[in-house]
Parts: sequence; structure tokens; C-alpha cells
Amino acid sequence: MAAEMEKERLFFQIYQSLEKELLDMTDYIHFSERNLNVYSVKLANFILRANVETESLLKELLKRTDYYNGLSSDKEKNKALEKRSYTEVNSVYNLDKKTIYIASEIFYFQGEYSEPFKPFEYEKNGKNSYQIYNAIKHDKVNNLEKADLETAINMLGTIFILNLCFYPSLAYKKDNERSKIFRGRKAFIEPLFLSGIAEIDKLDKDEVEAYFQSCCYYEWIQSSELEKPRNYALLEINFILENHKNEINLSLGDLLKNKEEKGGLFNSREYPLSLSVPVIYPNIGENLSMLHAEAKATYEALAQIRVME
Repeated sequence: MAAEMEKERLFFQIYQSLEKELLDMTDYIHFSERNLNVYSVKLANFILRANVETESLLKELLKRTDYYNGLSSDKEKNKALEKRSYTEVNSVYNLDKKTIYIASEIFYFQGEYSEPFKPFEYEKNGKNSYQIYNAIKHDKVNNLEKADLETAINMLGTIFILNLCFYPSLAYKKDNERSKIFRGRKAFIEPLFLSGIAEIDKLDKDEVEAYFQSCCYYEWIQSSELEKPRNYALLEINFILENHKNEINLSLGDLLKNKEEKGGLFNSREYPLSLSVPVIYPNIGENLSMLHAEAKATYEALAQIRVME
């Protein structure tokens, strides 16, 4: 039986093979809005293989859930694997919330697919990806029009997200090593950290939670920073309180816009160094309340250091 790490690499190898196949189609299909409804036997076969891969990954992810490991017998586990595993896996990994975007320069989308999108929410003509797959599988000739480019892109997107969940080490690879087509949305550390500290942040917690769950990876403080907080961090957090109250009270959208346009959350580049040099982690079922607890503990530890001084 393949070891867990070997499985992770094999699934990603299959993803790369499917991705290459879709990229090769750009030689004879112009990937733009005008051609989203283009269909073919080649796209039909691609969609069939893509869904098989999706189901295989869902089963492997199901095996990692508390639900599956809490089943008492092999019979119960086999029965669980025979069913479509999406519901249980989605409840852990928030697949339907995960947002990705297209980064390939040979995809010429200027409308919907020039913006971030959620492949697991994809529907066309009232049918989701699985229903489209089933229609093609059981009657390819009469359902060939359903095998279109838009469905193929979204189905590959679901496999990309599932690989990020199943193979967490992908988060530490360079963007183009994870995918030649897709990029996953990344949660910036500042709203995650600051929204856990009531003394600082006024952001709507539900809005920050939704933002966090939509991201495939997130920035966070290095573990050593949590275990041994540096003395200067408290001073710089206090600097935020004293000098950036107006910016802290902006909406999440405006804060993120500042971060993306200016490279920093605030107009000044003087924000906590402990926040400005974060580590990237895979967002695989993480709980924002856990990060809030860590942020609060860090803030309190830093405050205690200052009292002792």
C-alpha cells in the first residue's frame, strides 16, 4: 500500500498531467469568454477523468476525518466510502468556500474568470459538475454539448483545491510549482491577527471568518514568535493603537485593498515586524477562533513582558 506521502505526490502528479492536457488545448481553442461553451469529445473524456480523480481525492480526504475514523467497523467504513464523500469532507475543509483565480497568461478571460471564483459552487443550466459528469458518463453522444470548456476549467479547479487539502506541503512551494494555471487566494495575517484582539480591532468577526474560509492558505506568525514573543512587538502593536486607529476602523475590504495596493495594511510601513514577516500555512480545516486565541495569547504575553520591564 502506498505511504501517505507517496499518495500525496501521486495525486499531484496526476493533477499536473491533467493540467498539461488542458493547457495543450490552448493550441487549438482560444481560452476566452467567447469559447466557454465550446464542446468536444476530447473535453468530454477530460471531464470524465477529472471527476474520477475528484472522487478518489474525496475518498482519501474522508479517511482523514473524525467522522470516518469514528466509525466502528470496516463494514461501516466501506459503506461510507461507497457513498459520495463530498458532504463530510466539505464540512471539514470548507471546499465550497475556497476561492481560486486564473494566473495563466494564455487564458484570455476578461469577464467572470478574470476574477476569483469558487469551483465547488459551479453550476451550468441548473446542473452541478457531478450531474454534468453523470450525464456525459451515461449518454455521451446525447449529452456531448455539456462537455464544454467552462466545465473542464472548473473541474480542474476542484482537483487543484483538493490537492492543496490532501498535500499540505504544496503550500510551501512556489506558485508556479503548485499550478501553471491556478492560484489559491491567500489570507493576509493582519486582519486574522488583529481581529483576535478586541483592544485593537473593530472588524466584523463573521466577515473576517468568511474571508479566512475562502482562502486556500494563510499568513501567520512563526511558532517561535508565539513561544518567545520579542519585546519590540508590543511597542509596535501599541504604535498601531496610537497612530492607526482610523485605518484599523476601516472595513475589511478597504484594509485588504490597502494591503494589496501598498504592500502593507496601513499607509505607513511601520506596522509590527512580527506581522510583516509571516509564514505561509495551508488552510485545511483550520479554525479562525484558534488563531484568535493565539493572537490574544500573544498580545497578553507581550503585555506581561512590558509590565515586568
